[in-house]
Amino acid sequence: MKILKLKFKNINSLVGENEIDFSDPVFKDDGLFAITGKTGSGKSSILDAISLALFGKTPRVDSFTKENAVLTRGEKDCYAEIVFEVAGKKWKSSWKQELNRNGNLKPVNRQIADFDDKIIADQISKCNEEIVKILGLTFEQFTKVILLAQGSFAAFLQADKNLKGELLEQITGTEIYGDISKEVFKRNSAEKAKLEAISLELEAIKILSDTEIEQLTAEITETKLQKEQIDGELLQVETAKKWLDDIGSLQKQIQENKQKTPELEEKLKEDIEKFEAIAEKLKTANAEQEKYQPIFTKVRGLDSQIADRKKDLQPVLLKISELNGLVSDISTKIENKNNELGNAVILLKERQAWSAENSIYEELITGFSAIETENLHLEKSANEIQSISQVIEGLTEDLESKNSALAASNKLFLEKENELNHNTIILETKRADQNQILNGTELTHLHDERDSIREFGIRLRDFIKNETEISVHQSELKNHNERLLQIEDAKIQLSEVVEKGSSTQSEVKSKISLLEENIKLAQTIRDLDEHRRHLKDGEKCPLCGSLEHPFAIGNVPQMGNKEVELTNLQKQNDDITKNIQKTEKELVSLETEKNGLLRNKDKEQNLLNEKAAKQADLLATIRQTYPDFIIPDKENRIENLEKILTEKRRDLKRINAQIEKAGIIEKEIQNLRDKIIPGIQKEKSTAETQKNEAEKAQILAQQKLRDQQKSLDELIEKFNTEKDSFLSKLKRYAVADIQSLRKCLADWNENVKETENLIAAISDLKNAIKLDAQQLENLRDNRTKSLKEKEDRELELKELSTLRNEIFGEKSVEVEESNLKILISETEKSKENAEKSRNESKTELEKIKAIIKDRETDLLKKQEQKITEKTIEELEPEIDRLKSTSESLSQKIGANKQTLILNAENLKRSGSKLKEKEKQQEVYNKWGRLNSLIGSADGKSYRNFAQALTFEHLIGLANKQLQKMSNRYMLKRTEDNANPFDLSVIDNFQNSELRTAQNLSGGEKFIVSLSLALGLASMASKNMRIDTMFIDEGFGTLDSDYLDLALNALSNLQSEGKIIGVISHLTELKERIATHMEVIPIGNGHSKIQLTY
Repeated sequence: MKILKLKFKNINSLVGENEIDFSDPVFKDDGLFAITGKTGSGKSSILDAISLALFGKTPRVDSFTKENAVLTRGEKDCYAEIVFEVAGKKWKSSWKQELNRNGNLKPVNRQIADFDDKIIADQISKCNEEIVKILGLTFEQFTKVILLAQGSFAAFLQADKNLKGELLEQITGTEIYGDISKEVFKRNSAEKAKLEAISLELEAIKILSDTEIEQLTAEITETKLQKEQIDGELLQVETAKKWLDDIGSLQKQIQENKQKTPELEEKLKEDIEKFEAIAEKLKTANAEQEKYQPIFTKVRGLDSQIADRKKDLQPVLLKISELNGLVSDISTKIENKNNELGNAVILLKERQAWSAENSIYEELITGFSAIETENLHLEKSANEIQSISQVIEGLTEDLESKNSALAASNKLFLEKENELNHNTIILETKRADQNQILNGTELTHLHDERDSIREFGIRLRDFIKNETEISVHQSELKNHNERLLQIEDAKIQLSEVVEKGSSTQSEVKSKISLLEENIKLAQTIRDLDEHRRHLKDGEKCPLCGSLEHPFAIGNVPQMGNKEVELTNLQKQNDDITKNIQKTEKELVSLETEKNGLLRNKDKEQNLLNEKAAKQADLLATIRQTYPDFIIPDKENRIENLEKILTEKRRDLKRINAQIEKAGIIEKEIQNLRDKIIPGIQKEKSTAETQKNEAEKAQILAQQKLRDQQKSLDELIEKFNTEKDSFLSKLKRYAVADIQSLRKCLADWNENVKETENLIAAISDLKNAIKLDAQQLENLRDNRTKSLKEKEDRELELKELSTLRNEIFGEKSVEVEESNLKILISETEKSKENAEKSRNESKTELEKIKAIIKDRETDLLKKQEQKITEKTIEELEPEIDRLKSTSESLSQKIGANKQTLILNAENLKRSGSKLKEKEKQQEVYNKWGRLNSLIGSADGKSYRNFAQALTFEHLIGLANKQLQKMSNRYMLKRTEDNANPFDLSVIDNFQNSELRTAQNLSGGEKFIVSLSLALGLASMASKNMRIDTMFIDEGFGTLDSDYLDLALNALSNLQSEGKIIGVISHLTELKERIATHMEVIPIGNGHSKIQLTY
């Protein structure tokens, strides 16, 4: 990669546009050039421009979204453009940013193009990708290659052995190895925490034993049998209840329909009567229509004739009206014209009299133009006098203002100079105060420490809260387990009660059965008294075949005591049944409560598992920041964690106070450094400029004032002479100004014009009056004829109207005929509605009678079934009891099934979780082995190993560069494993003596560090050839010989096609390097580049 040309504008202190052509022979011939200038003048800004053009950032500035730290202060835009060559192909890359009208930053504009101006990329992300592809280097690699790290290696050679690893990491960019070591350590801790969490979750899963599963399965089977029996009984009882409901419903329907029948019969009668009345009304209306039809026809004929006569009369009336209007208009017109004629004659006499009195004004027709020209000339002269007077007045005021401004600028200049000195002292004081507060620590380090403590506090609070919730869930689980044990004990006791009651009930039922048989037998014995009389001892009984007949001799058992005993036994049996049912309900209730507790227990267990997993995650997160964090013992754990949290809060409070104090001072320092002091400097410069400008303006104003005063005096003298001549001419016409004279001419012209107009108007009026009088006479004759025609037509119309009124009055034929038609139509519609209502009532009555007949038939069929003798009131409690029992049994079955399902799920979860644990154990073992090899909390373990290999490779590359500069030295890494970064030098001029790098002279150290820097550049650039490089400082430690040696060594790189730029503030380099760019300060913090060769 070779830089060919660099153009940039307003980068840091380098104000304006700058261009450096590295393809110029002055750079290529020697291969070495210098960039010189005072410290802080802006030498490194050239490297910033290169970085901006290629990567859109610099080593010190990474972002330009909110602030542009490279834009020259006071300027509105900046850019950087570079032309470079890679593998024989030329490229162009640019970066640009500017401010908008409001002073805010516009988005950055970047572009990469080939040398034919074909755009390769014009978006920031795309440009970032393409430049790395083209160069084959990242930004970090490029900065290590383009700027040789000679100074950093010089510090490395002098550093303490404990710091060399860190310095080498910074120089070579091998921070990643330390990061890998830390990440391996963190990952190992995280995987261990995951394994612990999975173990906790596995322990929390409860599995039933085979005995418990068999007991639950048997209980489900037994309960199902009980439920089937209960459901069968429930079906029989519900069927009986439905039978009774159906009978009741049929009886209700029959009764309701029988009640509707009389009302429907009455309605049918009313509908028939209404239909007959409407039919009669329709007949009458039709007869009325036939009667009036001839009259309607005759009246329509008369109405037609009357309308025709009225129509004929309208034109006559209209004509008479028009004639009356015309007669009136002509009469008025003649009168008005006579009045106008009289007024015109009077005005004509007045105009003629005025002309005689003012005949002198007739001269103005030819003489006014000359007088007006003299007046315009006078006005122009007056305006010139006024204008010059105003100019003189303004110049006088401007001169006074400049004098005041000059005095004020002198005063302001002294004030700003004093203010600048005062604020500079304050700035140094503030810096000292800040250093005392920070005690040598960077403010950013305090911010990092605060953020770390704050994050730890948040995680620890979450950990404490989660630990508290775990305790609550464990307590709830304990309570559930204790209650479950109590329920199991109670169930055993109640089951024993049920079992004992069932056994006792069986005995009582046996006694009842036996007693009922005895009572029945005794009854039979009493009923066979007649048969017993015929029995004889020794002869067989025809019924049982016995030869002995004890009852035949009168030993018949008595009945009273047996019935009493049976009643007592039956009552005892009912009491036992009620007690068993009550106990069974208690068992069902306990079972329901048990199932609820089991569900709540599972819920609490799941929550506990979730909290345990979350606790493991929180612990892993905390240990990522604080690897040595140890959880306190279970006893008083929360209290001890709260103590840790309180200590961290105290640390956070202390750091916040320190940051706040330092931050306040930092803002004050920034305000002084970036705003107040630059502002005062600018104001001081402005005041001085204003003073110089005021002095120049004062001299110019005085000269202008003298010139204008002379012109004014000459104009005034000429104006007065011309004014006297003009006024004498106005006096002849008895006026004081040109406006009055102009009015006199206008009045004369107006009077002439008006006189001519009046003579013509009088003649026209006389002719018009004569014509209007003749037209008026003709109109009056026509009006008389039209009035006679009007009287004849009105008489004929009156005769027709009288005849019509005699026949039909004022009534309208259309209205009367329409009323009859409407009456007939409405009556026909009413007849249809009445007929429809009659038919509907008849149909509804027949329908009701049919329904009654059907329902009575259905009722007889239902009653013949005789399903039960009980009433609904007796059946409903029995249904409720059976439903309750069935539901309880269903709940019991469902609870037991759910327990088995949950156990199956737990078995599945347990197997899955066990596999997960085994898998996680493998992952943890893998990371554990890797952690034992390279992992450590501080990253040193792997970093030192990798850096030792990197250092070995770097020495090999550095020796190649060293041989090009001098064959005297060779570098070698020490074989002491305790100090892997110590470097020795073999001196071939001293019998290959081995010397430590720390014993080298300043010049020797420079040569060694330069070779290491060139080696690092070679290593960083990999396969990319870099032909343009820069080296910053380090020459101040060299004597004359070593300076020559270093410069010769750098010049020798020209044979490889390389161009090396040496950046230094040493003036001696100007004498030793022919081509140099000097960065020269030009004031106001700005600099310029001057190329010398």
